[in-house]
Amino acid sequence: MLVAILLIMLVPYVTVQLKKQLYEHKIRQYLIEEIHYIEEEIQSIDCKWYLGGLPNYSVNVIFNDEPNVVYIYFVHRKDRLGQFEHYTIDGTVLPIEQLKHYKSYE
Repeated sequence: MLVAILLIMLVPYVTVQLKKQLYEHKIRQYLIEEIHYIEEEIQSIDCKWYLGGLPNYSVNVIFNDEPNVVYIYFVHRKDRLGQFEHYTIDGTVLPIEQLKHYKSYE
């Protein structure tokens, strides 16, 4: 009985962690293979999971030459991913023209 309870509690946690790793990998692959960044330009890639949020998963990317700006990417299904929004770590507002890695999807 204890094993069943542990499995019920552990499976959702493991599932979320695996999806986070998968989405981080997909965004890294997207940035390098499709947008043509090199690995050294990327400071960090970190996936976040939001219970009840849309999208449920978002991937925060910080670039080395813009360490104060977090670009948020989404992964939706297998074929849809891209930049969702951005914010600055210190809360300042930057005009889009000053953002080095802003991507418009018009």
